[in-house]
Amino acid sequence: MDSKSNSQSHPPQFSAIIAGNIDGRTDNIRYRQRQFHRLQASILTHLAELKEAISQDSGHSVEEVQTEVCLALKEIRSHYSGLSLEKSVQLEYRVARGEDHLNRKKGAGIVYIIPTTHTTFYSVIAALSAALAAGNCIVLELPKTTSRVTALLRSVLPRALDSDTFAISDSRPDAAFLRTTLVLDQQSSECPTGYATLELPNTLRTVAVVDRTANLQEAAVDVVQARFAFDGRSPYAPDVVLVNQFCMQPFVELVIKHAAKHLGSDNHGANSLPKRPRQASLLDKLGSEGVKVIVSGTGWGVALLQNRDSPLLRAKLSERLLLLHPVSSLDDAINLCNASGTHAATYTFAAPAAAKYVSESIDAHTAWINHVPYDILVGPVVPLSYGGNLHTRYTTEDFQVPRPQVVNQTTTTAIAKALLAGKSVQSDRTLQEILSPLPEIQQRPGHKIGYFEQGIITGGLITLTSLITIVSAAGYWVLRMR
Repeated sequence: MDSKSNSQSHPPQFSAIIAGNIDGRTDNIRYRQRQFHRLQASILTHLAELKEAISQDSGHSVEEVQTEVCLALKEIRSHYSGLSLEKSVQLEYRVARGEDHLNRKKGAGIVYIIPTTHTTFYSVIAALSAALAAGNCIVLELPKTTSRVTALLRSVLPRALDSDTFAISDSRPDAAFLRTTLVLDQQSSECPTGYATLELPNTLRTVAVVDRTANLQEAAVDVVQARFAFDGRSPYAPDVVLVNQFCMQPFVELVIKHAAKHLGSDNHGANSLPKRPRQASLLDKLGSEGVKVIVSGTGWGVALLQNRDSPLLRAKLSERLLLLHPVSSLDDAINLCNASGTHAATYTFAAPAAAKYVSESIDAHTAWINHVPYDILVGPVVPLSYGGNLHTRYTTEDFQVPRPQVVNQTTTTAIAKALLAGKSVQSDRTLQEILSPLPEIQQRPGHKIGYFEQGIITGGLITLTSLITIVSAAGYWVLRMR
């Protein structure tokens, strides 16, 4: 990258970011730790304002606002805890000690973050703290809007973080700048060509499966919470709940009970503004879709969908509509899900053996068994590189690139060196081993019985057992006759 030409064609704050990336100041652990301290202190100072802004923007309940804020602060603490100067120094001097450093990673450079509108505060802090811990310079896209949360973040964050490594962008920069960054777009799933991006399955659906072997009480509580919390806008709210037809009635009764309890306690803070007028949604046209509304209220509903040709069965929902659909069996649920492609997640409520079968058969990026992780309802969808991290939304590895250092030559290197030097294969035992036949499969003879052999043996045993039973019975009756 030509830093001089780029700095001249971008806003001044971008020039500072480019320079900060070149001088590598974010590589320093102590620098990152100080940035974390300043970030947390600034948020805690403005905590009451942030809560009020979130409440007024979203209309979320007091409990939901508190959940979002606490989970955001937990992201900061978790990523800060992963920074260790002692461990960093030990790894840094591996090469000096003559050791390989194969797992070495460094920050991707500049991370450009486009936050989602769902729980914006958490979504910003989760991405920001992970990218900071990974050792990156950061540009956060926060356009000037009517959002109070956005306005507050635009004021708080620049005063907390170093202007040489953090900047806020009012609008989308040109392609030339974006190509020098790692783009995290929490809103769109379309990856622009020519950009390094952290891929997110934003448009994929989430499905819940409730089997007749499930604990219906727990399933109803979790499904209702997942669908109705945060106005049903979470990407992990179940878009449809597939319920075994034999337990549909008791499950519906439990859903109605918990929906009324959940929505009845949906009290908003004293400082929250009235919600914006609700726009036309799926709730307004359920009748025309041939859906049976089981129970409904202002801006929410529970409905039963019978028609499998309905587009609702394949829709991505973003409102408080809990859609139930009956299935005849686990295989029916699996086939129905896989017919619509890959899913972002599944929630399977069933006995362990049945849950194992369903969760490994449905094509989904993540499968949760017999519970909904409530923390996943806050913030954006997890990236496709998700490796089972259950403590933070993003890992530091998401914002790093591998840069291994190799000191010691491998066996493969030694072989290539010997071959290039013209060494005879016959004179080297390692080379002879490479050309020798592969070892025999170590398997006991009894385990070599194939499918058809097993069928023949099973049939023979059944026939033999029947013959012995007949002969024994005949002998018994002959003895009695005598």
